[in-house]
Amino acid sequence: MKPFLPLKDYQVLITRGKGQAEGLQTLVKKNGGTPLMVPLLEFTLPKNLEEVQERLNRLNSYDWVILTSKNGVDFLFRLLGKQQHVVLPKIAVIGSKTEEALNAYGYEADFVPSEYVAERFVSEFITHLEPGERVLLAKGNLARTVIAEAINETSASCDEMIIYHTILPQESERQLVQLILNGKVDIITFTSSSTVNHFTQIIEQYELNTYIKDLVIACIGPICARTASRNGLHVSVCPDVYTTEAMVEEVVRYIVKKNPKGGTIK
Repeated sequence: MKPFLPLKDYQVLITRGKGQAEGLQTLVKKNGGTPLMVPLLEFTLPKNLEEVQERLNRLNSYDWVILTSKNGVDFLFRLLGKQQHVVLPKIAVIGSKTEEALNAYGYEADFVPSEYVAERFVSEFITHLEPGERVLLAKGNLARTVIAEAINETSASCDEMIIYHTILPQESERQLVQLILNGKVDIITFTSSSTVNHFTQIIEQYELNTYIKDLVIACIGPICARTASRNGLHVSVCPDVYTTEAMVEEVVRYIVKKNPKGGTIK
């Protein structure tokens, strides 16, 4: 019996940053699709390293540290590299992937929300805070401010610390434009609002909107999907569980439902 390959003949654009797209690439291939790797994110250390290091030297003055992404985990421990003697406060994370990244460094999360979005995180997290407790939110420069704002409305306090910056890789712009112009893309996957913003920035700059109007667009979660909608994109797929595995599963369901007899729906 031939294997079921629902994404056969589909070319799937993967916009995730370098070093983080391998799992999604494997899932696309497993379902018969052709992954097109065009990272629309690159992560760098912040320029104010002295200020960040000074804050990290005072980690023991905080009761909690919040990590909102795998990148946040990786950059925190990268910055702590020469300070391994530092005892971390209690740790709160958003999402299973963030928790897995933390576990890889030998640490356990003290708090994980039931749903992996900032609003649900903060509504559940504040019930664990005691009056006067201090919280450090370690995040990227493009992350939203909803968590810190909500905590600072309670009897606790929250400081934000930018530990990495998100930028658009220059070489990816040319790659993306050529793929879109040549009609090489059938499905676009977005795993963050940053990938959406960088994508639409390029599309608008080169006036490529007519080239993408019929493409299948998949977003990993509701925040990403809302960003896509605000940027004029029609989102076809958004899973209930905010993981790449669930996103690919939903893409497969969408394709099969649209075209149950096989072949492409172009």
